[in-house]
Amino acid sequence: MKPVKLKMTAFGPYKETEVIDFQDLQEHLLFVISGATGSGKTTIFDGICFALYGEASGEDRTDIRALRSDFAENDVQTSVELVFEIHRRTYRIMRQVPYTKIGNKTETSARCELYELTADGEVPVVDRQMVSEINKKIESLIGFTQAQFSQIVMLPQGEFRKFLTSDTENKELIMRKIFKTDQYREIVKRLQKQRDEAKAKLDQERQQERALVEQISASLPNRESAIFHLLASEHYNAQQIIEGLNEEQLFYEEKIRKDKEAYEKAYKKHGEMVDRYHAAKSINERFTELEQRQNTYQQLVEQIPLFEQEAKRLENAERAVAIEQIEYQFEELTKELAAREETVTKSIHAVQVAEEKLEKVKVQYKIEEEKQQQLEEVKEQLVRLQDALPKVKDLASKQQRLYMLETERKNNDQNLTMLTEQSAQEREKVTQLTERINKKEEAIISLDEKAELLTSINEKCTLVDEYIALRKQTEMYEQTKNAQAQLYENAQSAYDQLTSDWLMNEAATLAAKLHEGEACPVCGSADHPQKAHETDTTVSKEELEERKKQLVNVERAYRIADADFQSSFKQLQSKAQRFADIDVHLEQIDDESQKLHEEKSLVEKEVAALRAIRQELVQLKEQLTNQRKVADEAADRKLAMERKVYESNATIEKEQALFEQIIREIPEELRELTVLEQKISELTKQRNTLEHAWKEIQKQLEESRELVTSTTAARVHAIASRDDTKLKKEQAEKRFKEALEKSTFATKQAYQEAKMDEDSRQVLRTKIDDFKQQFYSVRKAVKELSSFLEGKQKLDLEKVEVLLTELKTAYEFALQAFNQSSSYYKSVEQLKEQMIRVTEQLSVLEKKFGQVEDLYDVIRGHNHLKLSFERYIQIEYLEQMIQSANERLRDVSNGQFELIRSDRQEVRGRQSGLGLDVYDAYTGQTRDVKTLSGGEKFNASLSLALGMADIIQSFQGAVSIDTMFIDEGFGTLDEESLTKAIDTLIDLQRAGRMIGVISHVEELKAAFPAILEVKKSKEGHSQTSFLIK
Repeated sequence: MKPVKLKMTAFGPYKETEVIDFQDLQEHLLFVISGATGSGKTTIFDGICFALYGEASGEDRTDIRALRSDFAENDVQTSVELVFEIHRRTYRIMRQVPYTKIGNKTETSARCELYELTADGEVPVVDRQMVSEINKKIESLIGFTQAQFSQIVMLPQGEFRKFLTSDTENKELIMRKIFKTDQYREIVKRLQKQRDEAKAKLDQERQQERALVEQISASLPNRESAIFHLLASEHYNAQQIIEGLNEEQLFYEEKIRKDKEAYEKAYKKHGEMVDRYHAAKSINERFTELEQRQNTYQQLVEQIPLFEQEAKRLENAERAVAIEQIEYQFEELTKELAAREETVTKSIHAVQVAEEKLEKVKVQYKIEEEKQQQLEEVKEQLVRLQDALPKVKDLASKQQRLYMLETERKNNDQNLTMLTEQSAQEREKVTQLTERINKKEEAIISLDEKAELLTSINEKCTLVDEYIALRKQTEMYEQTKNAQAQLYENAQSAYDQLTSDWLMNEAATLAAKLHEGEACPVCGSADHPQKAHETDTTVSKEELEERKKQLVNVERAYRIADADFQSSFKQLQSKAQRFADIDVHLEQIDDESQKLHEEKSLVEKEVAALRAIRQELVQLKEQLTNQRKVADEAADRKLAMERKVYESNATIEKEQALFEQIIREIPEELRELTVLEQKISELTKQRNTLEHAWKEIQKQLEESRELVTSTTAARVHAIASRDDTKLKKEQAEKRFKEALEKSTFATKQAYQEAKMDEDSRQVLRTKIDDFKQQFYSVRKAVKELSSFLEGKQKLDLEKVEVLLTELKTAYEFALQAFNQSSSYYKSVEQLKEQMIRVTEQLSVLEKKFGQVEDLYDVIRGHNHLKLSFERYIQIEYLEQMIQSANERLRDVSNGQFELIRSDRQEVRGRQSGLGLDVYDAYTGQTRDVKTLSGGEKFNASLSLALGMADIIQSFQGAVSIDTMFIDEGFGTLDEESLTKAIDTLIDLQRAGRMIGVISHVEELKAAFPAILEVKKSKEGHSQTSFLIK
């Protein structure tokens, strides 16, 4: 990147618009920026950095609002515009600094824009001129973030020495941004997550194992067996549990076999008794049925006379059926004759009414016939008005549409005003959210560092707490061991004394049996000058053995206490060795513990606060995304409304022209639609009334004539029908009388009493048949049951039922025992299968957890070198930078100095690996770079910055470092070092780089071919100009 033109307005000490055209340098790419203190030399660097990244060049100038000139007019917007070249293409970027005008409460907008300058004009480089999109595009174009740019291209005052003298942690942050090693930190986070997940699964599986062990006691009855003895003890393993379950499984297999045999035997006895019970119950039921059948038979015999009478009544009813039909015909014809007489009377009256109505209709017909001339006149007038109706309707429609269009245009104008305001408001919200997000992102920069620090403190706290607990445990074990040692010493002394007394008594017993001249059975001597004598204490063999057992028990307790102490002490020593890595002094462990927990609490609060900010940042970004959509939608609605307003105006003009054309074609008296429609309606009603009246009278005349004809014919037919029916009635009456005389009924009254309808006859017939069938059936059943039960008697079922209940209880108890044994067997089988599965799974999970934890510790740097995988990668880049830097440092220091990477461990457990030392060839010693003098530090820092630039350029490929700006530092060099530093810069300039240096050193001004002078006026604001030699 090479700057072409810088334009600063109301920026820093520059009151109005200050333009620095770097093309004025022509071929002189090496220049010095010179001016009085506070004139605005560094502000030039700030302007370039702000234009590109929206931030100033130095860390002490983070508030961009402070960049606004104090001399600026109230209505002048602070802005910086930079034209620059990169990869043979030219771009223009402009950024504004928001500020609050006097009298206003809200800030002005912070506009930002990026264009490419081409032969055809300016072309937008981004889809939307937004800060976030422009920042991303600038980083992709230049290849550096703002932090990288400040470390490599633009070296602000005091900033570029930081990398030389900073500790490992600061270098790590810088190199992480430059070489993009964040991905390796993500590996650590992913491994930590995998470690935590593996640990959680392992703990869950162990919990399941414990739950299974507890389930054994809950699922199985306690008995004298290996598994329950094992559960009662404090120490056991999974394999022992599985072997115990195998034993339980064999036990319940045998128990199931025995329970099944007992159940089958009891069930068989119960089944035999059930058969006996059902046989006895069946005999008793037959006796009961016989008694019921006999009672029923006796009742039926008593009903025989009654049913004989019913049979006689049915016979008479059957004989009366033949006469009933003849009687029915006679009665029907009598009714029909009466109806015929009434019909004749009505038909005569109907003929008279029809003739009278015909005369009246003829009179009305004559009246309506005379109105036909009036009807024709109404029709002609109606046709003339209907011809004019479509045009009048169209005119009214056009007038109504014009009114609606005018109303719609007014509404659209109001909506457009409202949508314009809404769009501006939504865009302002986007700007405000963007500014809040930028502030939040700046606030959480240190979150990762704080979180890593918290992890380190947590590990230290855990180690310290474990050490303190282990120390207390060791002290307790030591006290127990000392007490047991004293008890053992006392017991041993007492046992030795008791043994001595017992031996003396035994020797005295032997001595009593010795005689002079006889050989001693112990030593073989025949002389016995000093025979043993019994002691005052009598000690038996059993007492000695009992005391020995007590001694063994005391010794065992002492050995166990000593083993516990030794084990705890070794663990304590092992734990103490780890304190060398975290710089905690054991002699002050309690104070250190308190300090660590206080520091932990403080850092936890800081991390929690930063995480809360990060969470808020996520929500703000989501709000920003949504707000951008809302703003875009508001802009789209505004654009749509503008198109709608334009289309509405065009439509109104077109409709107005059509309306004026139609109104010219219609006479004035016909232009009112309501009046015209009222006249047409009245004439239509009049026409319809006349037409309807004429049609109706014609219809009535025709109907009246037809009515006279039909009623006359009906009268003739009615008289003929009456005469015919009268003759048939007389004949039917004669046949009925003859039938009664021929029948067996004595009188007509007897015939009437014998009559019965078909349904009643059928009911009676069925009743008689059912009685007969029941009588014969019951008689047969009584005979069969009497034959079957002959020689048999009823049995007592209560005794059988009692015995049956006892047998049922016995087999149900046996079944319950069998089912319970089967259930216990299934439980044992399931528990064993689950235990085997859990044991296998635990083995797999423990192995996986160990692998993940070891890898996690290696990658995160939990080792004696305090070297993480990310830092290991960064070391390689640092070595390359050192190698490139030393090529220049050896030259400017006359071979005295070389930079080397330091292997020393940082104190208090801090991260190591990226520290720098300097090798002094004059003394042959290596020392910290902080011991260098001011001029030596400048040379080393400059060499390291140039070496870094070389490595960055080779690392990022497409990145081209064509420019370098340096602020101060040359005043600390002696004459020889200054000359060599200038030579180095000249070599860089010859390679095509533009190099600008801020300096007050006269030798530098004299050596450089161009000077950018910054002059400060009496009023305090500044101006610039190039001086080419």
